[in-house]
Amino acid sequence: MTSTVLIPAEIVDLLRDGLRSQIALAAHNLRNADERLDAREHPERYQDPLRRMDALRALLDQIGWSTSSSDRQVDLTIHGAALIDALQDQLSVHADMLRDTDQDDERRQAITRDVNALTALAVTVLLRTQARMLRGAEAQVGCAAHHGALGAR
Repeated sequence: MTSTVLIPAEIVDLLRDGLRSQIALAAHNLRNADERLDAREHPERYQDPLRRMDALRALLDQIGWSTSSSDRQVDLTIHGAALIDALQDQLSVHADMLRDTDQDDERRQAITRDVNALTALAVTVLLRTQARMLRGAEAQVGCAAHHGALGAR
């Protein structure tokens, strides 16, 4: 099974929005870490927000910050976590938009199309990520069993 996933052109801009939103959230978390009284004594508190910002920015670099939207291939081993964060962000935003009762039918249909495309990609990403994790776990168990069998000889 491949470790890449195709991002359809019609949702590339949505993912960009999700990535920018998540970068802003990580920046907020970084600011919170800095505002704590004992920030100088605990530099490790900066590591998670910085790592997350780096991962989100790397995916945004990969798909382009503002270039014209076209289908994009993304490597899940490198960008899986950032892609999941962006998808969660946009699914949440779009669910909120669907709850807005002031939407006309045309707008509601467009939002529903976006939700369906985001959901389809999210399911694909999650299943491929989980399958890769399970294969890794099976390989470790198989390797341990093989070494155990060798040790019993």
